[in-house]
Amino acid sequence: MKKEEKKSEAFLKKLDPAYQVDKGSKMKLVVEVANPDAEVKWLKNGQEIRVTVSRYIFESIGNKRILTINNCSLADDAAYQCVIGDEKCFTEVFVREPPVQILRPLEDQVVMVGERVEFECEVSEEGAQVKWEKDGVELTREETFKYRFKKDGKKHYLFINESTLEDSGHYTVKTNGGESVAELMVQVVSQLEVLQDVADLTVKAKEQAVFRCEVSDETVTGIWVKNGKEVIPNDRIKITHIGRVHKLTIDNVVASDEGDYSFIPNGFAFNLSAKLHFMEVKIDFVPRQEPPKIKLDCSSGNADTIIVVAGNKLRLDVPITGDPAPTVIWSKGDKVITGCFPAYVKWTNGNDL
Repeated sequence: MKKEEKKSEAFLKKLDPAYQVDKGSKMKLVVEVANPDAEVKWLKNGQEIRVTVSRYIFESIGNKRILTINNCSLADDAAYQCVIGDEKCFTEVFVREPPVQILRPLEDQVVMVGERVEFECEVSEEGAQVKWEKDGVELTREETFKYRFKKDGKKHYLFINESTLEDSGHYTVKTNGGESVAELMVQVVSQLEVLQDVADLTVKAKEQAVFRCEVSDETVTGIWVKNGKEVIPNDRIKITHIGRVHKLTIDNVVASDEGDYSFIPNGFAFNLSAKLHFMEVKIDFVPRQEPPKIKLDCSSGNADTIIVVAGNKLRLDVPITGDPAPTVIWSKGDKVITGCFPAYVKWTNGNDL
């Protein structure tokens, strides 16, 4: 004959055998006691839960005794007891993680042998667990000499410091709610032939400067730098890449544009360099020249005719000024009188006229 189960004298309603709750949610454990004045204890994995823990709320409403757990975490996945005197009731709480979605997937990459690889993805929950695989084989922590893993909030990273040809393949990041796959292609560095090097330029203010180079592979990309710092395009500065030709164009050149410029092709350990010389145009100051001023001072009332008695002396005083000092030429009729004269001339014989 089956032995009858002893009826509880302390509990009118015990805990359910098990509870399930999503991570981050709130849950309640409820019992009903026979004595409305009875005091209960709540235990987690055999240890009494203290009221000092802020996430736990204890309530006594009539015959009901309630334990509320706010913001459930994986640490709340445990066995719980409610105790009245010598009587106990048991339950288990299972905390279920919600599916972690991949918000930003991995991207395919093409690198040269020896270059650093960085895969990045973003998931829907901070601190979520992810798994990395290469061609279906999990990448474990024991391989940290080859791979490095990083977690930053919702972002997860996989680094390969020095890639080799063997690193080519398909990489997968997995969560409990999805996965993302990207392909890595590692290529051998090929020889790049320079068909036209960058030439030095000497440019005046407001003129246009054009640096141009041509390489043998039209798929090669690169950057331009000035004095070791990358050039960022703007309204005056344009960077173009058409086929094998790479150009850096600077409009309305100013003095600050002077410097060392280089084109650095991606994946190759060299650069093409040239200088930009800014030429200042100097304007010499030419002082204003004053025209010569001639004043003929004659005692005669008629300035165009001078009468002198034969045999007497004739002296013509003609003050002449000018800046610069003018050259003085004396003439008689159509004949130029040669010699060195000051700004006046004296004849001692009137017949010379």
